[in-house]
Amino acid sequence: MAIEVDVKPLLQFLLNGSFNLLKTTIADLSDEEWSSRPVPNANRLGFTLWHCARTIDWAVNRVARGGSELVESDEWSDLRPDGAVFGAGVSRDRADAICTGVTRQRAASYVDALGREVVGWFESVGSDELAHPVDLKAANSGRPDYLAPAVWAEIEDLDGIPLWQFLARPGVSHIRVHHGEVTALLEAQRAHR
Repeated sequence: MAIEVDVKPLLQFLLNGSFNLLKTTIADLSDEEWSSRPVPNANRLGFTLWHCARTIDWAVNRVARGGSELVESDEWSDLRPDGAVFGAGVSRDRADAICTGVTRQRAASYVDALGREVVGWFESVGSDELAHPVDLKAANSGRPDYLAPAVWAEIEDLDGIPLWQFLARPGVSHIRVHHGEVTALLEAQRAHR
């Protein structure tokens, strides 16, 4: 016997948790740590945290809602450097430039604003809407840079999955993975001071 479960309350709880993790992690960093690379070949901590917030902005506003990302508004356009999309498929040089061009305080303000917007939108979403499949090519058709081979290679496995799974992967799981990465790198860096 199959049991049907409404995933919306759980997903809402987890998305709120993603924003809380980002807020507390950014607040815990010093400005120096924000732009640091704790070990060779790792991304700078600020880039990884910026990427997490940008990924949620892209996933919710562009894909799930079918609208503009928060960073497309004049108020937040400085968090959308040319050629960086939401951090997927960017070069090391581009990633490094992002975390030096976007301050920790600015990223924290963006996470706060984005969290309010996402939580407000999610409250109005019907549970039945969460079962619809996502079409990443259609959602990103106005942004060919989001469909560039390096970017598409990182997101193509998300195409066609139900919206609730899509939101859970980049908006929850992806954030938890990067949070663990940043936490481990930061603890290692602080231990060697």
